[in-house]
Amino acid sequence: MGKTDATATEGKEITLKVDDRGRVTLPKEIRDQLGIEANDEIPATLVGSVLEVNPKPSAKLETATAGRDRWENTTPADAGEALFGPMDG
Repeated sequence: MGKTDATATEGKEITLKVDDRGRVTLPKEIRDQLGIEANDEIPATLVGSVLEVNPKPSAKLETATAGRDRWENTTPADAGEALFGPMDG
């Protein structure tokens, strides 16, 4: 039982390895995706035999609306016109 499989929210299966001191290493790709940095404390909940890990959002991660104040009063281009040019005939 040297390896533990976990499923990410997107359904991507990853393998976590437990060392001889019981420490688990999160792959760099996962740490980057979740904004986890060295010395971060990550809350976890044990539900039956499932360990749920719930990292807090990093200050480095931006929301989908970050910088919205720069484009809030602009008119978006019509997708058809943006992709295919003027559609007036």
